Amino acid sequence: MKSFYVLIGVFRPRSAFKLTSMVAVLFMGLSVAGTAHAQSANPVSISPSSGSGSLQTFIATYTDPNSEMNVQSLSLFIMNGVAPDSESGWPANECVLNYTISSGVIQLVQDAGGAFLSNTAIAGTDQSVSNSKCTVLASLSSANISGNSVMVKVYVTFTAAFRGAKQLYLSVENHKGGNNTNFLTHVGSYNVTASVSSLSVFPTSGSGSEQTFTTIFSDETAQIKSVFFNLKSSANNTLAANACKLRYDLGTADVSLVNDAGTHYSSPITSGSTTPLSNNQCTVYGVGTSATTFGNYVVAYFNVSFAPGFDGEKEMTMFGEDETGTFSFSNLSVGTYTVTAPPPTGAPNFMLTNTAVTVAPVGAPAMSTITVTPREGFTGSVALTCTVISPAMTVYPPTCAFAAPSTISVTAETTATLVVNTTAASAAAVHNPLQHIFVAAGSITMAALLVPLLPVRRKWQTLLSLLMLAVIAGAVGCSAVNSRVIAPTSPGAGNPGTTAGNYIVAVTGTSGATTATTAVNVTVK
Repeated sequence: MKSFYVLIGVFRPRSAFKLTSMVAVLFMGLSVAGTAHAQSANPVSISPSSGSGSLQTFIATYTDPNSEMNVQSLSLFIMNGVAPDSESGWPANECVLNYTISSGVIQLVQDAGGAFLSNTAIAGTDQSVSNSKCTVLASLSSANISGNSVMVKVYVTFTAAFRGAKQLYLSVENHKGGNNTNFLTHVGSYNVTASVSSLSVFPTSGSGSEQTFTTIFSDETAQIKSVFFNLKSSANNTLAANACKLRYDLGTADVSLVNDAGTHYSSPITSGSTTPLSNNQCTVYGVGTSATTFGNYVVAYFNVSFAPGFDGEKEMTMFGEDETGTFSFSNLSVGTYTVTAPPPTGAPNFMLTNTAVTVAPVGAPAMSTITVTPREGFTGSVALTCTVISPAMTVYPPTCAFAAPSTISVTAETTATLVVNTTAASAAAVHNPLQHIFVAAGSITMAALLVPLLPVRRKWQTLLSLLMLAVIAGAVGCSAVNSRVIAPTSPGAGNPGTTAGNYIVAVTGTSGATTATTAVNVTVK
């Protein structure tokens, strides 16, 4: 340090100026170089930059004047009315994906936001990655390098839960992990038109060699045309080969099963047909396979048995198509089912049926008769449970319970009672009969006090007049009381009661590893 100060001390002012200038130029050069490096990879375009649909191939193009290999990865933000960095971390319930150029690894943000899902997909494979808002199909996604440009193609499908106008943003990262300065580049907009919602499947888990699956769908914007139910070996594999993929067409009641290669559906059978459909994975029966439309809901039952060699845990997925031909595809798992080897003969089991429920007036309990029918010599105890499925924005949805006992012994056809309860609106007018009595009694007392003071000849005339006055006063008092409204306990927070409309109550019967389901239609008027 002493030598440094001595050296500086012997410089002439002009030399010191030159040194200062050289240092300044050096720092300016480093700053320019750093800025050039930070801006070296920039998004050029996305196609389409506008449009609508329930599925779309987005093509993003990037350029780097220095080297195309400087681009490490890109991110596509499909956002629901919020910029990517306008909140702390990534917001929840969005479709944000990242594509790594060198490896083809595709990541998707988790529903909670803030981080990517642990599972990924590799471009060019039959894998996919899904959250509750979108799915990225790797088989139709790729990256292409040409000169100093990188073109990335991602195939995205959307769910009905993500319906509406979205904003598109692009981001790119270099090999050193630095994002370009245009991190929040707004490149377009897109209107998601998916309409069919896959609500649930019953049972959501279990095991066996045969099962009737109850699937429930809804569509608040259009009529559902077809529903699809798939059991497959891998959660992130979209390939329909070697799977049990089923389709039900509402208009024709046709039931179809995909072929072993997963390339097309077989010729259909009609619901109720005694002729089954089979591939090497499963058999679907016309008897026991049906669907019903109830308000905005579709409840579809698939009666399926499984073939030897299809053993093991299977992922279940659902999606639908509306009457406009719009698919609402999702590869998000709705449950798992473990396929076991079929016994030499039909295993003992049971089925559930129900009666529909209409609630009127609201607040009064309504009953559905649940019938448990044994098959193949079944005997044993069946535990019954229920779940209410309500439309969006429902206020005070119905509740359900079984009249005791909820576990019944079944040796022959047996019934149980499902009780559906709703909430009545708050009562507005309340009458108090004591006030009527007090008004009348006061009038009579007045008459009793006044009559002794009057001359004899006028007593009876006056008494009759006062009695009439008492009757009139009592009537007026009654009218006054009847006009009063008792306010709710919480001012301004009146109870509107259960929202009128259509509901589904899913009923599940369980006996060991054997389960059966049925869906009760509930109409609240």
